[in-house]
Amino acid sequence: MDRRSFFKSELRQYVTGILESASLLNNAETPDNSTQDYFKSFYSCYPLLSEAPYNLLAEAAQKLGIEIQGKSKLELAKEIFAERR
Repeated sequence: MDRRSFFKSELRQYVTGILESASLLNNAETPDNSTQDYFKSFYSCYPLLSEAPYNLLAEAAQKLGIEIQGKSKLELAKEIFAERR
């Protein structure tokens, strides 16, 4: 695999897998508070935010119809998870 193909497709699949895994883990816990607890502080969701580039979160947010103007990675991730539930 070359660098170009990694950044075009593999990275997107990797980040999507991380988001889905985090969602599955949250669903295994308490149904209502798990996502809120995960995003309660920057440090609790740091693994997700460190692995997911802003442009992929922005792309996912746009597909869900979420406004991205002036929002941080944390805010986008919160809204994406809220929409996906």
